[in-house]
Amino acid sequence: MKRLSVLCIIFVLLATMGFGCKGLTQEQQAAIRPVTLEFWTVYDDVDQLQKFATEYKAMRPYVTVNIRQIRYDEFDRLFTNALADEVQPDIVSMHVHWLRKNINRLLPAPPAVKMARIFQKNQWTDEREVLIDTIPLPTVRDIKSNYVNTIYEDVVVDNQIYGLPLSVDALGIFYNRDILDRAGVPEAPTSWEVFVDAVQKTTKFNASGDIVQSGVSLGTAYNIDASFDLISLFMMQSGTNMSSGGVVHFADGLQESDRSHPTFKALDFYTDFARPVKEVYSWNEQKGNALDEFVRGKVAFYFGYAYNYPTIKARAPQMNIETIPMFQLNPDSPSNVANYWVQSVVKKSRNPNEAWDFVRYIASQEKVKEYTTATFRPSPFRSQIAEQQQDENMEPFATQALFAQNWYRGNDVDIASSAFKGMVSDLLKPYGEIEPLERDRAIIINTAARVQQTM
Repeated sequence: MKRLSVLCIIFVLLATMGFGCKGLTQEQQAAIRPVTLEFWTVYDDVDQLQKFATEYKAMRPYVTVNIRQIRYDEFDRLFTNALADEVQPDIVSMHVHWLRKNINRLLPAPPAVKMARIFQKNQWTDEREVLIDTIPLPTVRDIKSNYVNTIYEDVVVDNQIYGLPLSVDALGIFYNRDILDRAGVPEAPTSWEVFVDAVQKTTKFNASGDIVQSGVSLGTAYNIDASFDLISLFMMQSGTNMSSGGVVHFADGLQESDRSHPTFKALDFYTDFARPVKEVYSWNEQKGNALDEFVRGKVAFYFGYAYNYPTIKARAPQMNIETIPMFQLNPDSPSNVANYWVQSVVKKSRNPNEAWDFVRYIASQEKVKEYTTATFRPSPFRSQIAEQQQDENMEPFATQALFAQNWYRGNDVDIASSAFKGMVSDLLKPYGEIEPLERDRAIIINTAARVQQTM
């Protein structure tokens, strides 16, 4: 009797909520079954995602979305183990560099999803009605037309869409206006040539020759968070063909070339900032983390992403900080590096229909605008860039998102990044009796071979 009473109570509750209404078809009953989606994210704003999940549940009361934040260095292990143990998440926030590596674990977007709406039949009764909608998802054509260029190039594989972004970022330059003023630099640089001059004026040394104030944190690898992207940027701007069709090309022709090769020119220019014998010397491998040093007021220029801006403002609220776009060697053919995450559905998800609908919801233009406004990040939608360009601090990043791109689409970006960092570190070592050109050729060629193994 007790069990029967419990069942009756459950039935009454379901009926009141509209989940057990008389006359529902099997399809309608299946469409409103309780669903819980597990969403793993790394660097997305968890509070904003939770806000979206709460709004979504108000719209679809039968769907609950649990947001879990995963550490960057633990994601791969946890994801692999979860798949093996059949306790995988339904949705993962996947860095664009991770997409190819995990492509076989992900479910491409379907043309449409079918989702139920529950509403009160009329104002006189509590009877609910269920209506099933067919909701289209973005098509490949939509991705190509509505988003900045890199999105199509990154998320569309074999004419299938493997994720949708909430934002996209590009490298820009932060500078401490007070340091420039004290150094007699009246205006922010607009070119590499003027920038080099500003770096020399803002770099200060003590009597022992130690750097006590850096003009810029460039030239090294391990104490600069975005070093892989920055090294790539310098090479791309010099005209280096980084890769195509899964083949690495940045070392092509080095064996027969002198230091006028585009790759040599880029790496020489980059590492000069960390060479004591160079006029632009302003940084070295003994310095602390570049962002930390900038926040402390010890660096004039910091190369980073829009997402760094709220962090800098929070940690150094009194800093007179401004932003400028990345300088270009060839303004008629500008280059920049894209850095962003996409929301993807896991192939083994037990609720792929609901998972893709939630991704569709949070990646809609309306929600993306909310997200990028709350987190100070450039929008991936072309239609929203013009408005972001009205913000003087966002403008450099939003504008450059239009042409920013990724060259690396291999299977292990961590190995590629490690190879680039090792390359720069090796290039900075003393030559001794080794012939400089031959040594540096070998370093770059070996780096290209190591990266090729991940493609």
